[in-house]
Amino acid sequence: MGVDVERVRPRLRGDVYVMRVPEGAYIRSNLGGSILKGASTYEFIQRIAPMLDGTRTLGELCAAVPESSRAAVAKLITLLLAKGYVKNVLDDRPHTLSGELATTYAANISFIEYFTDSPELRFETYRDSSVVLAGSGPLLQALANSQLHAGVRTVPLAPFGESPFDRDRVEEHLEASRAQDPEQRIVHLDADTERLDLVTEGATMVLHVADRPMIDRARRFPAAAVAAGAAFAQAVVAGDEAWVGPVIGASDDATAWDSAWRRLVALTSDLVGADLRDHPEVAPSEFLRGPTVALVANQLCFAAFRHLTGIDEGTGAGGGNGADHLVRFDLETLETSKHAFLPHPLALPAVPDDPARLAALAAAAPVDDEELARRAVDFVDPRTGVFAEVTERDYEQLPLFVSEVVVSDPVGLAGGPFPVHGCGETVVESRQRAVRHAFERYAAVMVDSRKGDRLHGLDVLTGEPVAVDASAVFPARTAASGNDWSDAVRAAVVAVANGTVAAALSTATEPLPLLDLDAAELTTRAERYLKLLAIVDESFEVHDLSGLLGLPTFAFTTPAGTVAYVSDLDAAVALEQGLERALLAYQARATDQPGYAPAPVPELPGHLRGTAAQEAAGAWPRSVTLEEVVAWLTRDGGRVVAVPLDHDAALARSCPFVVRAVVVHG
Repeated sequence: MGVDVERVRPRLRGDVYVMRVPEGAYIRSNLGGSILKGASTYEFIQRIAPMLDGTRTLGELCAAVPESSRAAVAKLITLLLAKGYVKNVLDDRPHTLSGELATTYAANISFIEYFTDSPELRFETYRDSSVVLAGSGPLLQALANSQLHAGVRTVPLAPFGESPFDRDRVEEHLEASRAQDPEQRIVHLDADTERLDLVTEGATMVLHVADRPMIDRARRFPAAAVAAGAAFAQAVVAGDEAWVGPVIGASDDATAWDSAWRRLVALTSDLVGADLRDHPEVAPSEFLRGPTVALVANQLCFAAFRHLTGIDEGTGAGGGNGADHLVRFDLETLETSKHAFLPHPLALPAVPDDPARLAALAAAAPVDDEELARRAVDFVDPRTGVFAEVTERDYEQLPLFVSEVVVSDPVGLAGGPFPVHGCGETVVESRQRAVRHAFERYAAVMVDSRKGDRLHGLDVLTGEPVAVDASAVFPARTAASGNDWSDAVRAAVVAVANGTVAAALSTATEPLPLLDLDAAELTTRAERYLKLLAIVDESFEVHDLSGLLGLPTFAFTTPAGTVAYVSDLDAAVALEQGLERALLAYQARATDQPGYAPAPVPELPGHLRGTAAQEAAGAWPRSVTLEEVVAWLTRDGGRVVAVPLDHDAALARSCPFVVRAVVVHG
């Protein structure tokens, strides 16, 4: 027969449906449907189905039918087993659930069976668990009703005082539920916001609901539950949305909800509760009534059911711990959506700034633009992500492709979420550049002040660890990155040198040379940009500031004003980048899309603009070394220190080479 008949104890799944069709029988479950051919197949299945209850082995089933039918029975059951319509329950663990209760909660047990083994035992364990329900108002009432229907034997209730709680209504729910399950009861607990440990004591799991943004309590509750050895989940209403989850296991990180909320408000800074305080004075949403109350409660109850019965563990939901996503429930439209989040640095315990981490940077594996864009996927979510989205919006895509990333404001330094842009000759390039800029800008405003007043970096020339004032690093104005540590340091030093343009212009007295682009050393890309500027008839001038800054630096001016000051160690690269910005500035102006235009820069004064007659023939600025730029920056003393912007550990693992260079003295 191909199988050990004594090692198979078949049970027909509860969701299986069989229908007669001309070919034989059509059998269907949540796993899908199949046609089993044969004129008598339908009748055969109907006859043996009552025997497939998991109480007998396949050998015992075959022995119970005439010998002439045994092979056919074994073949059919083996086929149903292979297709998943029948389950082998030989190794299911024993339970003490009564037949009456198994019938009452057959649907619940069948649901468990769909995902994992020993469904009766798992349901019995869930039923006997102490699931404490805490919160207030109609949400708590509905949650109690959901738990009763789910089959919990005892429902402990801990009502808080910010919203009215109708005990009589809950007793009505209990009375109705006891009609089919007389063992059920409700226990009322005292709820004290200052002593959450009294609520969580002895609990297997704690479920908390808040019909208004009680954020401080919501942040503290998970730690109290985990400290008591209990799992935790909650549903919190803010505005016209309810946020359900995450499910935090008894041995999981208790800071998950705090991280989730901080990520949420980093992209929705005007949300009530963004200050992390309780707001009992806020009226509940006008849409939180009737069926929406029940739906939110059911979502939370279902999450607890999945966790306590081991369904999530069996399916791998939640990345193994269930504490990595929230479910958003729109109270007006009833739309639900799932939102992943990463740990937020300020939700985690403080980690002192450690200079030892610097030693690994130079040897770390490179991360190029393609790889960084792939990693960025884990950081994107429209509501709880580090980045809200990567998009081209309705931007004009000629002559350059333009992409946008909306970056969250993780600690409130940026005034709310903000867009960054990338441009390129292909949409892939523009997206990759936008993503890199997004990592840079996020790292520049993600400061954990708990790390102290001194942060550690590396001397750019010697590699020696150096402590610098945190105030000189954050918020960073000139963050840079690269494929590896040396690239990032190079870009950061160029950025800090370019940041001295305004000061250099204020001391300049002689006109700055006007470059003759016909004699310029152009990269292949720069040649294309120059042709495109000619095609769109964009007039511009390039003035050489290299003598003022100690490295190749060019000012790009158009009739509309100065559009960029660009520096690089390599003069040809600086010119290419400047031509690109001039082209982008034209595109933004011509299409009336200023959002992606290059950042405004100080106007190049008229008296410093050299004329064609003053062109420095043969004086094309030479490329320089990093050491030469550092020497220029420290001509009055000091040293240049590269400080990694790594206060968000998740970001630093994916994009380790984001750097701020600072000139320090002493």
